[in-house]
Amino acid sequence: MLMKTGSIKFSYRTPQPLKGWGCRFDSLTELRFAISVLEDHALMRSPISLYFHPGSGQLAHFPKSAYRRYTPDFLIRNYETKKASLVEIKPRAFEEQSSLALHQLVANNYIRTLKLDWQYKVIFDDQIILSAEQLTQYNDCLQLAVKDRFKWYEEYYKRITGNPHLTAHKSNAEIEFLMRGWLPEK
Repeated sequence: MLMKTGSIKFSYRTPQPLKGWGCRFDSLTELRFAISVLEDHALMRSPISLYFHPGSGQLAHFPKSAYRRYTPDFLIRNYETKKASLVEIKPRAFEEQSSLALHQLVANNYIRTLKLDWQYKVIFDDQIILSAEQLTQYNDCLQLAVKDRFKWYEEYYKRITGNPHLTAHKSNAEIEFLMRGWLPEK
């Protein structure tokens, strides 16, 4: 017997943000994603804000009245393949929301307009897979008081990347690599 399923309107539960100087994760899912890619990707949190007309998805170069703002969660670039992705993290329950398709249209318009080599991706919470070691580290973080979790992330970031600067404090060379895939000349 086939059962007809209806679309359930998604509503957010109060997320547990992690925030510190120059960086913020809006949820533990975003933290889990960052942990999952740090070993082989350069990462930037909230890299750009896109202003667009909500009816057409047309981009604006600066904020205008009646336009909306969309800020994707991450820009990542693989160190080995140099492939870049503009990433939006969402719970699986958000999959059927119309805003997701509109944001994808806006992001792809931006990428195409600026002739960037990025690919836009929506990654759902159930697609984020941690290695055994990453899962142990993530669980260690969850054992901390909420106020101490960002400090944990700072230390984790430094240990994994070897970089003393957090994601918001990138050198010009790091930004060029993330944005365009260019490596500094030696």
